[in-house]
Order: sequence, then C-alpha cells, then structure tokens
Amino acid sequence: MNDYNLKHIYNTRNYIEMHYNQIISISSLENISCYSYRNLQRIFYSLFNETIGAYQTRLKIENGYKKLLYSNKQISEIALEVGFADVQSFSKTFKKHFNYAPSLARNQKELLLNDVPSLPNISATLNPEIKVIPEVTVYYLSCKTPYINPEIESLWDTILKNEFPETTTDFYGVITDDILITEKINCTYEACIATDVIIKNLPSKKIFGGKYACFFHQGSYDTLENTYQQIFGGWFLNNNLELSHLPVIEQYLKNDTNCNNESDYLTAIFIPLI
Repeated sequence: MNDYNLKHIYNTRNYIEMHYNQIISISSLENISCYSYRNLQRIFYSLFNETIGAYQTRLKIENGYKKLLYSNKQISEIALEVGFADVQSFSKTFKKHFNYAPSLARNQKELLLNDVPSLPNISATLNPEIKVIPEVTVYYLSCKTPYINPEIESLWDTILKNEFPETTTDFYGVITDDILITEKINCTYEACIATDVIIKNLPSKKIFGGKYACFFHQGSYDTLENTYQQIFGGWFLNNNLELSHLPVIEQYLKNDTNCNNESDYLTAIFIPLI
C-alpha cells in the first residue's frame, strides 16, 4: 500500500477516534478512506490488528476507564458520555473487558496509580504551569508500542527522513493510551512534527486544543517513566484537579537534534485537564 493510501487509512482511524462515542456510518468511513467497507476492514485489521468495530468498542470502554480514574463524574454520566445507552450496558461491557466492575475500578484508583514507592526529589515536578493551548496541526506516523520500546526510535528515524527547517519545526509525541488501562500490544505512540513546510506523503491531524498542566522532565528518555510516576502517583493524587481522557502529549524541546548530552535533554509533558 503506498503512502497516499496510508494517509486515507490514518485519516479514517483519526475520524473514529474523534467520534468514538457516536454511531459511525459505513458510508462516512468509505468516503474518508476511499475504500469499500469490506476492503477497509481488511486493510485496517492488517495494519492495526483490530477490526473497526472492536477498535471503537475498546475506545469507548478505555476512555470510560480514564474518566473513572481521573474525573469525579458519576458512573451513569460516564456511560452516556462514552457512547453507551445506559449504565447497565456500560457496566456489562466494562466487566467483560477488564474482569471487574466499574465501581471496583474507581475504588482502586489510589492503589493503581501509586503502585510503586514514592520517588524522591519531586518538588519541581509538583508545580506545573496550567496553560490553555490552541490546536496545532502536525504531520505524524504511529506505531504500537508499550512506550519503552526501540520501535519509537525507529518511528522517528522514518519520519525524520523528510526534510524540515530547524527554526520552524516542533517535535511532539502523542501518548494515545494509558498503560494502566490498555494492553501493551494495543498501546499506540504517535511521532508528530509541526512545521510550515507541506509534507505531501505524511498524514496530518490536529493535537492540543484545551487546558493542560505542563511539567518538565530533564534527562534521558529512559527515566521518563519515573517522572510520570511522580505526576500520577504524587501530584494528581494530592490535587483536586480532574484530568481529561484525551492523550498526554510530550514536546521534545532539547533532543539529539540540538543537544549533545542526554543528561541535558528537556521534555515538556502536557497532561490534559477538564
């Protein structure tokens, strides 16, 4: 499949992500993908190892889980927000997927988010700047990875084969899934580049568009997990802010393109807020 067709498939998946909690018609998917629904299903499964229906259901139930963990909304309200007709159908599907009820998931929030000992020296991490960030259009590619995988480096190698001007290019990583909720084989990472240059062979999408808590991680990407533990196991559990179900976004401010030592790398981490 050539890059032009790949762009249509990415656009189709992005459409499903944006409308996961609604009824999506076959005709709309065919119009976006430029494929018959039968061929689209075949290509979608070959690329993402899920049928379209299974993918949409997973988005519903996993976004519901995020809302259980990170917001204070009633379970009945969450059920409707993620696209279920009522709380009974949400609970039934949730229990089938995770093997326990939504109420138990919510009651175990603190245990789940703080499942490793607290880390030292977290004072700087616990003072994020709250920002409203407008939408940003990016070119991107994605891969399935549990976020600590050489596949991410390979993905960046692929996208950086395109030429971008250094002065007007920003580099982002979109963490589309929550590793506490999504199975590792289904976790998706998106390498994104915002630039003034038009790149015809890459799909594009919009990221941001809302309120975020901005943290900073200094040093190697190998220690990013520690910073996330400080954020979710420390800062979040000790604050009254509610988080959105939208993806976490990383911005690579200092990286191997403009920095010689990994210890000097600087990564901004944007946590979406309600």
